Amino acid sequence: MTPDSLADAAQSKIQTDSELTARHLEYMKRMVAVESRSFGVNEYPGDRETPTDMRDILQLAGEYLRDVGFQNIRVNEPAPGPVRATPILMAEIRAGDEKPTVLLYAHLDKQPYMDDAQFNKWGGTPPWELRWNEDKTRAYGRGAADDLSGVVAIGMAVDALLRSLGGAPDSLNEDALLRLPCNVKVVFETEEESGSATLIEQILQNREFFSSCDCVIITDVVNPATGVPGLTTSLRGIVQTYVSLKSVGGGQSMDAATALYKMLASLTDGDQSLAVEKIVRADAPVTDEERIGLEKVPTSVAALREMAGLLPEILLTVPEDKVEMLVAQLRKSYANARPGHRVCGGVILGIAGARLGFKLKPGSAGDVLTARLRETIDALNPFRLKVGLNKVSGGEGDEFRLDLIVQSATKDPHSGVNGGPFPVPEMQLAKMIVGIAGAVLTLEEFIEVSDGHPAMKVESLFADQEGAVQLFENKTAKALVEIRLAPGNDEEQAREFLKKHLRANTPQGFTAEFDDDKGGPPWMSGIDHPAFSKMLASLEAGFQTPACLYGCGGSIPFVGKLMDALGEIPPLCIGAYDSDCQMHEPNESLSMKDLLGCARSIAHFISHIEKAFPNS
Repeated sequence: MTPDSLADAAQSKIQTDSELTARHLEYMKRMVAVESRSFGVNEYPGDRETPTDMRDILQLAGEYLRDVGFQNIRVNEPAPGPVRATPILMAEIRAGDEKPTVLLYAHLDKQPYMDDAQFNKWGGTPPWELRWNEDKTRAYGRGAADDLSGVVAIGMAVDALLRSLGGAPDSLNEDALLRLPCNVKVVFETEEESGSATLIEQILQNREFFSSCDCVIITDVVNPATGVPGLTTSLRGIVQTYVSLKSVGGGQSMDAATALYKMLASLTDGDQSLAVEKIVRADAPVTDEERIGLEKVPTSVAALREMAGLLPEILLTVPEDKVEMLVAQLRKSYANARPGHRVCGGVILGIAGARLGFKLKPGSAGDVLTARLRETIDALNPFRLKVGLNKVSGGEGDEFRLDLIVQSATKDPHSGVNGGPFPVPEMQLAKMIVGIAGAVLTLEEFIEVSDGHPAMKVESLFADQEGAVQLFENKTAKALVEIRLAPGNDEEQAREFLKKHLRANTPQGFTAEFDDDKGGPPWMSGIDHPAFSKMLASLEAGFQTPACLYGCGGSIPFVGKLMDALGEIPPLCIGAYDSDCQMHEPNESLSMKDLLGCARSIAHFISHIEKAFPNS
């Protein structure tokens, strides 16, 4: 068969109502049903208390690849060490030593459910039960998009190619395998969502398997819009650290939680741009050519706002311009923080809250104090977040308590994908608390203010989109601080810059302790190799719409690590899910347009691979 006829035959099998598609979607349903959360267990009463060892999902994925026609399927046992490690799965199809070899990557592990035992945020259906919308264009379930879509897109593409060459799932013959245009290798990871801590070590354990690869197709990025393909050439990195504040001595003018919010407020300037100077200076400049490319990305200001779930009245942190928004999303470092002890994935919480407590002077009216505080808060709200200041009944002694709730969005969008042009409620809340703490000193007519005793007590709140709030059981002043690192930064240097900044901005009378969490380097690729132009053509053929060069504001730590281990081969990052999928959030979903388009694109690329590697 010619490359064109092979591609046409394979793509014709990957259609909405085809028998091949139905068979692979059944595997998708089974994989969604398997417990493979990387972290975030014990989310609700009765939930499992320890992370899975991933054996169940690995066994099912091995069965899946065997059904497609892969050979030499094996699970690698990671070397023992201090870091929790879970295996990788490797498989291959050999078509001939003289042919090029393509490596296909996806991951099997998933994010936490981000809900309670009733799963109201999932429409009452447990996240491990795949469900469909009415017209069957979107499937809902944890991991369906990120990244089981990549797993299934790979399986569908290779299956369709083998069937087009004369094979069948129950009777694959050697001739069909040998007629493939290239050797195909697969690696499925099981710790991507927790930082890919041992991926490189496991690749080095299997040097022979990985050494012969000519390119790698990575199916774990988002497309710019539903049914519109992007070839991702840049990724932001990530640095996360837990910071805890403890008082030293006594007689502080503020409590530990207020001091923590003051520290967090120092991370951003008034326009919410990152205030850690050395990280900002390392951000790689966006060239004029890149701006021209971003102008061609098929999205709009309205679409980007809708994707983030922004309330209509919310102002952006950058001008209302598509290119400026994309630059802020993809190529600028920015800060996010999560005070308290909330379990969540990499998200921007659309709503945030804190409980404020004051000791009123005898005869002072709480309503009058509330009105004065509202005036202060209004002046501290440049992005027009929705603000609630609600009296809380009860209290300790004569304490007057108010819940300060700020909201920017109707959902909790993915931190990397949406972070940058949108105001982050937690960061804006920190600014407001600092402003209120200063204003309290001017309200002595209402509030007891004395040296050595905080005039205001602050407690972080767990606030959700349904309006429910509750205090955290753990009362310590603690927050997870996250920096999404633009290309140009070094992960370890940035971590030290962040901690140095936080230490320098620790309020007097307190000491900061750090517990470093996951991280990952930013990454950016050139596009000179012929494989990039070939993949752009394949994406257009697979999706039946023009493809664009794109970036990802999210962090995929393994990409930089993977390329360091594989060497100078082209990394082709493509998406099997869209920007509306709500990955990492409750109600994650998979667009069929993007799943089928990605599978068809992989089949087209493999069919024409000799054009990318003519000398193999």
